[in-house]
Amino acid sequence: MSTDRQPDVEALVRSSSVGFRSGYHWRDRRALWGELLWAEGGVITVVAGDALWVVPLGQALWLPAGTVHGVRLAGRGILRSVFVHPDQAPMPPARVGVVRRGSLLRALLRRVLHRGVLMPDRAPDMHLALVLCDELRAGPGAPVALPMPTDARARRAAEHFQQMLQQRDPERGRLPSAEALARHAGASVRTLERCFRGETGMTLGAWCLRARVVFAMTRLADGASVTVAGLDAGYATTSAFVASFRRIAGVTPGRYARSVEPSMDVPL
Repeated sequence: MSTDRQPDVEALVRSSSVGFRSGYHWRDRRALWGELLWAEGGVITVVAGDALWVVPLGQALWLPAGTVHGVRLAGRGILRSVFVHPDQAPMPPARVGVVRRGSLLRALLRRVLHRGVLMPDRAPDMHLALVLCDELRAGPGAPVALPMPTDARARRAAEHFQQMLQQRDPERGRLPSAEALARHAGASVRTLERCFRGETGMTLGAWCLRARVVFAMTRLADGASVTVAGLDAGYATTSAFVASFRRIAGVTPGRYARSVEPSMDVPL
């Protein structure tokens, strides 16, 4: 699958649907067009705008033209993308954000995917593009985002914690404490707390808790049970995991796992 292919410049809007399995990882690239992306089955995590975004069920992520981003796919499903030309059509929001796929937007996206391309010399296509852009501006969703600090010490701590989540043995390895993260980052705990509060709006502990839930989402998409996903994310009990997951994601991990089961059907 090519990661560098760009839509033709003469179009208003183009679309793409690509089947995927766990392991796809598109490293940083710049979106030349505005892009709306979502998955039917599986989980998309996108690093963009100094944050890691998880695209929840029934929502999509909007990336303005020029956004540098990386995409990681977990589970199995279909990656959907709709590209909006930055010059040919009125731009939706100028910032990265989650968009709720309500009934009208779902119908519009279904039409765009069916047509494949909207051209400026066709009046129906122009009208469809205008309504699509209006709906993208009007439908903000509830993001599950993990803001990333920019301070070098805090960034080292954040990336180390994520790496430990990926690599540790749930049977024996413990997640690093605030003191251990501070030692790894070459800063005091107080300094890290100040950086995380100032740059992510969260305490270090709250940030780590959200990082664990984001990691658990990818484990659920890969087919792990709720119990195993909770253990992998560092929870001692399933009940504690369920409560934390519901508070951050808005649904239980069981319901979330069912929502990201493979779906290879074409309908949205």
